[in-house]
Amino acid sequence: MLYYVRFAGIKYPMESSFTPKSKELVLCKINGEHFVGLVEEKIHTEIESKGKILRPIYDSEKEKLKEMRKAENQAYQFCNEAIKHHNLPMKLVGVNKEWEGKRYKFYFLANKRVDFRELVRDLKDKFGVTIELRHIGIRDYAGCLGGVGLCGRDLCCGTFLREKQSIQLEAARDQDIYVNPSKISGPCGRLLCCLAYEHEFYKKAQEEFPDRGEKIMTERGTSTVLHRNIIKKVLTISYEDETQEEITLSELRRKGEKWVKITKQK
Repeated sequence: MLYYVRFAGIKYPMESSFTPKSKELVLCKINGEHFVGLVEEKIHTEIESKGKILRPIYDSEKEKLKEMRKAENQAYQFCNEAIKHHNLPMKLVGVNKEWEGKRYKFYFLANKRVDFRELVRDLKDKFGVTIELRHIGIRDYAGCLGGVGLCGRDLCCGTFLREKQSIQLEAARDQDIYVNPSKISGPCGRLLCCLAYEHEFYKKAQEEFPDRGEKIMTERGTSTVLHRNIIKKVLTISYEDETQEEITLSELRRKGEKWVKITKQK
């Protein structure tokens, strides 16, 4: 069985031989080391496991866990100050301490490659253990935090979405969506993942339509395509006197390089 387990800055699919409870703290084995994570939902699709859930955290270990969380908070504060000191273009989002104290994992966001060698030296001098800085994607971090999207539903990246692909602005333009960043961006600040769901359909369907800005000859004269509703197969066109009209795709014919509106027979 596979479950998503949330750590300080990311969540991983983890294999388990028992059925953990939702929101239960568990001890996990990742690359031979042990970290504490929080169980989220069960995974019902095939996906590669990143480690194994070994067991729940026992009540007798709560004091040790409390001390570990305190150490992680102190490490977070120290690392944040060191990032500011070195003026590094990165944002620290979380810290995980290995259960036996062998390693600190620092999760961070950055828009470009960061030279953090001096930072690693500071952290190693401070804590005297193996230091790992893990660059995570903003979509992965949003999925880890969870939340509600513009649609009113739980974020796709925090529920069912497994592969978080890069979304291009072309996906919005091909769907004739008005390019307003506040309307087509998610809480992560990136373009909505759902823009990609039907992108291939729109790319194929729009081949039947004239492009926006293209001229159409009608009985009233020359008009320009302002908007296309690809689902309803309706176009909004504008004339030189700024009046607008809606016409259906079935009323159009291409004649050579031109589009012409068919005059209805009376």
